[in-house]
Amino acid sequence: MRHLRIFVLLALVGMLSLVGCSTGVAPSGPEPAASTGDTAQSEGAGGTIVIRNMGNLTSFNPTLTNDGASIQARRLLWPALIGTDETTGEPIPGLQTWEVSDDSLTYTFHIRDDAFWSDGTPITSADVKFMIDAIQSDIETVVESEVEQIEAVNIIDDKTYEIVLSEVNCAFLSSLGNIRLLPSHKYAADFSDFESSDFNLHPDISGGPYILDEWAPTEFEAYHENPDYWGGEAGIPNLVNQVIEDSTIGIQALQAGEVDYMTMQGDLFQQIANKDHLKWSSFPQTSVGFLALNWADPNDPQPAYDEDGNPVEQTPHPLFSDVRVRQAVAMGINVQDMIDAMGPDGGTPLVGAVSPIASWAYNNDISPYPYDPEGAMALLEEAGWVDSDGDGIRDKDGVPLAFTIAYSSILQMFETEALIIQDQLNQIGFDVSVEHYEWANYLQDIYLGQKFDATVMTNSDSAAAEPNSFMGLLLSRRDTPGSGGNITSYVNPEVDALIDQARSVPGCATEDRADLYRQIQQISHDDLAYVWLFVPNMFHVWNDRVEGLQPGATWVYYGYLDHANDWSLSGQ
Repeated sequence: MRHLRIFVLLALVGMLSLVGCSTGVAPSGPEPAASTGDTAQSEGAGGTIVIRNMGNLTSFNPTLTNDGASIQARRLLWPALIGTDETTGEPIPGLQTWEVSDDSLTYTFHIRDDAFWSDGTPITSADVKFMIDAIQSDIETVVESEVEQIEAVNIIDDKTYEIVLSEVNCAFLSSLGNIRLLPSHKYAADFSDFESSDFNLHPDISGGPYILDEWAPTEFEAYHENPDYWGGEAGIPNLVNQVIEDSTIGIQALQAGEVDYMTMQGDLFQQIANKDHLKWSSFPQTSVGFLALNWADPNDPQPAYDEDGNPVEQTPHPLFSDVRVRQAVAMGINVQDMIDAMGPDGGTPLVGAVSPIASWAYNNDISPYPYDPEGAMALLEEAGWVDSDGDGIRDKDGVPLAFTIAYSSILQMFETEALIIQDQLNQIGFDVSVEHYEWANYLQDIYLGQKFDATVMTNSDSAAAEPNSFMGLLLSRRDTPGSGGNITSYVNPEVDALIDQARSVPGCATEDRADLYRQIQQISHDDLAYVWLFVPNMFHVWNDRVEGLQPGATWVYYGYLDHANDWSLSGQ
């Protein structure tokens, strides 16, 4: 069974004090000529909002893939088991309410009486049990970590059930919130078609605010409103996710009125020349950004453990298995240059796998590795990497100090980071090349496949207020090629034990968990499990014809889709 924890985004008020948030409204003025595209959308389609999707979806089944494009597509269809407060990021009732037993091991849930699938079938406890049982079966899913401690799902009646945990899990509600519910009556009860069903690519019903009409790979997904949605009927009859992988083209479409809503970081926001018909808000991205240096041989990715749980001896990476080389990389790059490239207040430096929004668990006593090219070169000398022939490239035993940074341009930030790192490391004797991948290939070969020397990436999670959210980057049993999670093949039994302990502290008091997470950050910082970069700000930008948008901290990336039914179009 495989594990994955990739990131949807969230931010807390505590983080706002670090980076701040802003809201912008363009000054009044004449509507630009390009706004005729708005009229075509409103009148020709009977009221349609167009949202940029950064890539092509891979599946509508939320347990099989966790790429951003698929999340955006299916978040309109499948309800979350747990809601998220858009300001604090804390778990809140939505589809259901709950009570917790005194020993924190039994959770009793009550599904709303008015919750139905769009074909009229009630959403029931059986749907939840089916979903959890499927994830816990032999099927390879991306959400196994969310249900690891579930010992039993007991159905009490159609709208009431209880979940019994094998041990205390302080992150349980946040983890459960990452599971989106599927209609069990659309699948075989024995899960035989759970991975292969045509429903995974062509769902004909919904439990969310919209119902899928059609979709075309690399082009769009088109939806119409679900009149029976338990959260309230959508105010905009039609919604289109328009696939635009190139962010620059996305900005052009936004300015031309061809796209109504788009998220972006500060470097792109600065490129918008005409904001006359736009509104915007910005919040810290609920994420951890990093340069991943592979500890293992990328030509032969292996899991950390075999099927029986025995450690697998992985072939070490020829460069990055040496901590001195990793330290030289960390000290040879100037993270502030990357932050500055994002524009004013571009972001906040990061020291570990806990987002600063989880302020009670963030280790403020750790200083990021300093930009120190001289110190970096001394470490390389100590490790035996010298420029033996005067060509400017260090070598050792005839092997050049060369590696490739793989990246995807799904965010322009990744290309910017890769180029800055390349330039600065080449100045101290590395021979760094960069290689661009289309998102689908990047996801399959690099992030999931672990076939890389180095890669720049950001992991995000709607439950980032919970410090356990990004521990999958460090937990050795999440080192499973093909599923994501611990992509550097970092193995440290002490860190594993601390992660498990921090998640299961009796009573779950933050003051009892905080020091454990601070220890995790310190150890992984010293080990250089990853080269931690920064947390950027994220901008939400929308056409002013769209009304009812009230962005919150948890809107970053895909959280906004949980509120799509609250929006309307002016004049509609």
